This record gives sequence, structure tokens and C-alpha cells, in this order.
Amino acid sequence: MKTRFVFSFIVLCIAASLVAFGCMQPKVNVDMSEYKNEKFGYSLQYPSACTFGPMPRGCKQNPPEERPQECLCFINAEEANRVFLQSYQGDIEQGFTLAEFSIASYETSFFNPPPGVELVSWLQENFAERYNDIPDEPNTEIGGIPAVAIYSPQSPMAPSLREIYFMKDNRLFQVSMLYVENEDNQALYDQLLSTFSWDK
Repeated sequence: MKTRFVFSFIVLCIAASLVAFGCMQPKVNVDMSEYKNEKFGYSLQYPSACTFGPMPRGCKQNPPEERPQECLCFINAEEANRVFLQSYQGDIEQGFTLAEFSIASYETSFFNPPPGVELVSWLQENFAERYNDIPDEPNTEIGGIPAVAIYSPQSPMAPSLREIYFMKDNRLFQVSMLYVENEDNQALYDQLLSTFSWDK
């Protein structure tokens, strides 16, 4: 009886150790491809299963559950000023949720502030009516650069939205993510943000 108890205890300890070190956790390896924005000098990695280029023709004719793989995810980089990835997350049984991730910096005065302007003060000056909760200092970072993240909850008229603003070489950038309350979407966004880097 005592021997059986000791044996069970050892087995439990080994199992706990394996779980703690991730040995029993499923490994999810997603092949990644790299996108480089030559104009602004940044790069990020995205799932290789995504089509590179605009959404193929005919994709919108069917609901997500009836679309081929090339219609479920694509990264459009035709315009260097706004690169965006759209993907349907989930499966037929659980249903699909649209994920959209974009990085934008347009040729407007808002995205090209005067020299010496600080990020937070610029956002507060220009977005006071749009956002009620702009922080007084950066609350995150992207590619090693301090940034401001702002969350907008879902409403009857619009999906939930997380936007990240940051400055590089006196230029403002905006990262936007839709339907951020979805766990699959958030995992994709975290993956994209974690690979964001500057090439110059």
C-alpha cells in the first residue's frame, strides 16, 4: 500500500514537472514569412499561409466557411503608407471571426508633426474629441519604441478596436486591430507585434 502511494506520488511529480516545463503542452509551429516596408524601414513576420497581395477575386462571393484557404488570410502591401492583414480566425464548428491588423502613416500633417513634438501631447491635442482616455505617458512599446495604446470597446455601431501610436524619425505611425476581445485574434496580433522591428 505504501509502495503504491510512493509510486503514484512520483508519477504525479514527474507529470507536474513536465507540464511546468512545457513538455506536455502541445507545440504549435506556424510557418512565418517576412514582410519588409522599404519606404519606412520596418519589417514584421506574418503566417506563411496568408496570401501576399490583395484579396483574390471571387473571395467575397461566399461566406468564410465556404472559402478556399487563399481567401481566409491575406496581407495587402500595395500601398506602403498602409499595410494591412485580414484573416478569418476560428473554424467551421466554432465559427469565424474577422481579424484585421494595419500599420499606417499617411502623407498628411497629422502624421508629420512639427519637429520636437512629443507623442502624448500631439495625440491629446489632435484626438481630444475622439478619445476620452489618452494616457499622460506612453503605456506600451513597439519595436523598442515607446508608444501609446488606446482601447475602444465594441458598440452597436462599431467593433472593438485597439490602436497603438508611436513616432519614428519625427513621423507618426498608427497600428490598428479589430475585434480584439477574440482570443484567436489577440494571439495573431501579439504574434505580429512581437516580430515588428526596424531595419534602419
